Amino acid sequence: MTTPDTSREREVSEKAPRWATFRERAVQELHEIRSEVLALATDHDVFWKVQREVIQKNVRLLTMRSAFFDMMNDAYVHAAASRVRRLVDQDHRTISLTRFLNTLTTCPDLVSADQLRKDLEELNVTCGKVKAFVDQFVAHHDRNRSSTVLIHRELNEAIESVVCIFKKYYRLLNHSDLDVVVSYLEEPLSIFRFSWLSES
Repeated sequence: MTTPDTSREREVSEKAPRWATFRERAVQELHEIRSEVLALATDHDVFWKVQREVIQKNVRLLTMRSAFFDMMNDAYVHAAASRVRRLVDQDHRTISLTRFLNTLTTCPDLVSADQLRKDLEELNVTCGKVKAFVDQFVAHHDRNRSSTVLIHRELNEAIESVVCIFKKYYRLLNHSDLDVVVSYLEEPLSIFRFSWLSES
């Protein structure tokens, strides 16, 4: 004799296909977000390697003013800040870490609303000034600027927050840890081990 399904069993059986579809889409979005996070971490690592191991160890470089250094600094700040800006974008047409977390509000069995709210607020606090900087200084020439120039400490805090929160939800959805490890086919500082200017 077949035992009728209980209402709870029917609910579970109905949820299963929806959850499978949602998880498949969520994992795909996480994969795309992962590429952006790894690129951000790589830019951050290369920039600070050059600062620590090349510039700060060379007394002559420390005492020089150079348009090249200004360009290198601005290029890094603008590129890294723009990546952070994309990762916290809330436009419904985009794939971003913030948008991804918002989709998880429909999955209370996976993560609590309080935890999501906390993580979204952390992104808002740590990345808010970076977003304003990109909007007013990088993406546009804002006539009425309210944001001040970004400093490296604020950018570093935003990057650390993005990486930490991404790793948490990657682990939650994939049931495996992910270290955001930067690796190179060739040592990025090897280009500094020979003279750039040939003798004329």
